[in-house]
Formats: sequence, C-alpha cells, structure tokens
Amino acid sequence: MSSMHLRIRRWVMWWFCIGIVCGVIAVSIILGDNLTPPQEKIVLLIGGAHWLLGGIVCWAFESVKMETRSTPPAQKPTVATPERYWHPASDFLLPGRRKSILPWRH
Repeated sequence: MSSMHLRIRRWVMWWFCIGIVCGVIAVSIILGDNLTPPQEKIVLLIGGAHWLLGGIVCWAFESVKMETRSTPPAQKPTVATPERYWHPASDFLLPGRRKSILPWRH
C-alpha cells in the first residue's frame, strides 16, 4: 500500500493566510466604499499579482510537494522464542591434550 503525503513549507502557509486576509479586506473595501472602476481594477490586479507571484515562488522553490510513501504490509506479531546458542564440540575441550571438559558418559 502507498499513501499520499502533502509536504508544505511554513512560509507557504503564511503567504496563503496573508492572501486570504488581504482578499477579505479588498472585497470589503470594494463592496463598502464607492470606488471608481479603475480603482477596483487596481485592487483586483494587486490581489491577483499576490496569488500569481506566490504560486510562481512556491513552484520555483519546490515548496509544495506531493510524495508517495509505501507502507510495508502489516506483519503478524511473532511470539518471542528463546534463542539457542550452538557451540562446536571443540569449544568443550581443554587446550593442549584436548581432554573433554564435560564428564565422560558410559
């Protein structure tokens, strides 16, 4: 399975929030005050330039990325079994005459 992950840098979020606040202010000025048509166009052009420049800068610095992360399949929990340590037979011999450390079995 793979999951999509959207990575956004912090300054992009600040740029987005400032754009929303300025847009709300611009719309309230356009609706509330009696602006002339050229003044309305200037306010809208400044807002559009803000969003256009923000998009270009985000694209240029690769500040918004869509990443796919593959998650490993869920594994069943394994039961802990005691591990055995194996030694070769030569580990149980005394050095020199190579006599056995272990008792002799009849």
